[in-house]
Amino acid sequence: MVRDGMVKPNEFTLVSALHACSLHQDLALSYQVYGLVVRLGFESNMFLMNAFLTALIRHGKLVEALEVFEWSTDKDIVSWNAVIAGCLQHCYFSVPGFWLRMNCEAVKPDGFTFATVLTGLAALSDLNLGLQVHAQLVKSGHGDENCVGNSLVDMYMKNQRLADGFRAFQEMPQRDVSSWAQMAVGCLQCGEPGIALEVIAEMRKTGVKPNRFTLATAFNACAILSSWEEGKKLHGLRIKLGTEIDVCVDNALLDMYAKCGSMDAAWTVFQLMNDRSIVSWTTMIMGCAQNGQARKALKIFDEMILEGIEPNYVTFICLLYACSQGGFIDEGWKYFFSMSNDHGIFPGEDHYACMVNLLGRGGLIKEAEELILAMPFKPGMLVWQTLLGACQLHEDIQTGKRAAERAMNLDKKHPSSYVLLSNMFAGLNNWLGVGDLRELMETSDVKKIPGSSWIEDLR
Repeated sequence: MVRDGMVKPNEFTLVSALHACSLHQDLALSYQVYGLVVRLGFESNMFLMNAFLTALIRHGKLVEALEVFEWSTDKDIVSWNAVIAGCLQHCYFSVPGFWLRMNCEAVKPDGFTFATVLTGLAALSDLNLGLQVHAQLVKSGHGDENCVGNSLVDMYMKNQRLADGFRAFQEMPQRDVSSWAQMAVGCLQCGEPGIALEVIAEMRKTGVKPNRFTLATAFNACAILSSWEEGKKLHGLRIKLGTEIDVCVDNALLDMYAKCGSMDAAWTVFQLMNDRSIVSWTTMIMGCAQNGQARKALKIFDEMILEGIEPNYVTFICLLYACSQGGFIDEGWKYFFSMSNDHGIFPGEDHYACMVNLLGRGGLIKEAEELILAMPFKPGMLVWQTLLGACQLHEDIQTGKRAAERAMNLDKKHPSSYVLLSNMFAGLNNWLGVGDLRELMETSDVKKIPGSSWIEDLR
C-alpha cells in the first residue's frame, strides 16, 4: 500500500502494523515502520510510541526501548507499564527504580503496574518496598484483580512470610487455578510441603481443576515428604488428565518415585514418557544412584548418549555421584575427562567434590588431595570438607588436619568443618582434641588467633 503510493497510512494503520511486527518477531520491519512514522510526522503520537516500545521489548531490545521512552515527552500508564514489564523480563533489579520514579512523577498505577512491580519485588525478595506497594495497592482499589493478588502472594512467599501470604490469598475475592498454584508453590518455598498438599487438596474440594503447575508442585511436595501413598494417588490424577500434562509434570513424578525409593515405578513412568528431556534422563540417573543402582545409572547415561541427548552440568554431577556410590573409580575418571573432551563442559567444584568423594571412599586419599591441589581454580570449602570426610572414614589424621585447616581458613565459622574434624578425633579416641575443638567452636571471635595454624592449635 505504502510502496505503491496509492494510500497514505494513518496512525491506526501504523499501530496495527507495529503490533503485527512485534507478534511476528520481525525487528527490521519494526524499525522500517517506525521510520515511516517519523517521516509522516507522527512521532509524537503516544499510541505509536507505545506500540514501538512494545515491539522493541518483545524483541529483547530493552536499551533501545528505554531510549525511546526517555526521548518521549508524553507518556501514559501504558508507556510505564511497557518499560516496567520489559525490565521485569530482562533486568528485574531495575523495577524498583522505575516504580519510585513513577511515584515521584505522580503517575497513577493500574492493576498491571501493581502486578508487574510486585513480581519484580518478589524476585528481589524486597520485603520493605513490597510492604509499601501493598499499602498503596489497598488505597488504589486494584486489589481485587486476580493477577495483582497472585503477585502479592508471590511477593510475601518469596520473602518467607507464609502467614502474610495466606492472608493475601484469603482476601482475594476470586481465585483461579493460578492463584492456588501460586499459593502451593509458595508453601514449598517456605519449607512447608505438607501445607502445600493441603492447599492443593482444598483447591480440588472447591471444584478447581488442577493444572500442570499444581500437579508438579504436588509431586515435588510428596518427594520432599517421601510420601509414596499420596504420590500414588496423585499419579492417578495425572493419568486422568492425559495429554494436558507436559514433560515437567512427568519429571516431577519421576523424582517423587525416586525420592520415595520406588525405582520400579519410576522406571515404568520413564519408559511410558513420549517426550524425555535432559531433566528426565538426569532424574533417572540420580534416582538410581541414590537407591543402590549405581551400575544401572551408568547404563542409563550411556543409553542417553546413544539417543543423541547431550548431557549438561547437572547430569555429570549425578553421574559422578553414581560412580562414587558404586565405587567405580575407572569409570569416574573416564566420565570426568569426557566432560571437557567430548561435551565442552568444564568441571566445576561440584564435579571435583564428587571425584574427591569417589577417590576418598576408595581409600585413595593421596590422589584425592592431589586432585584438589591441581584444580584450575581456587578450591572451595566443599572439596576440602569432602576430603576431610574421607579422612575420617579411613582414619588419616594428618591429611584430615590439612583438609580441615584449609576449610576453616575459607570460612572460620562454618560448623561442618569442626564437626567432621571432631568426629574424626572421637573415632580415634582423641578426646583431648575433641574438647579443644569444641572450646574453639564456642569462641565467638576466632579471628583473633593471628598468624597461626588452627590445626597446630589443636595438637
